[in-house]
Amino acid sequence: MEQTRSNDPTTTYKEVKIGRTTYRVTSVFLGEKDLGKTLEQLAIRKAMADIQTGTLCPAV
Repeated sequence: MEQTRSNDPTTTYKEVKIGRTTYRVTSVFLGEKDLGKTLEQLAIRKAMADIQTGTLCPAV
């Protein structure tokens, strides 16, 4: 499979007004991401955080 990369990244934003303040969050998509690898990294981070906080289920 051949990867191509565009010079112009896709950018989206969303604005939310809370009180008199408007917050704007901008997302930039730069290319294809391996979803499996991303999910693996998130699972590892979650497991490490659980170990550090002691929220893992105790062994029975």
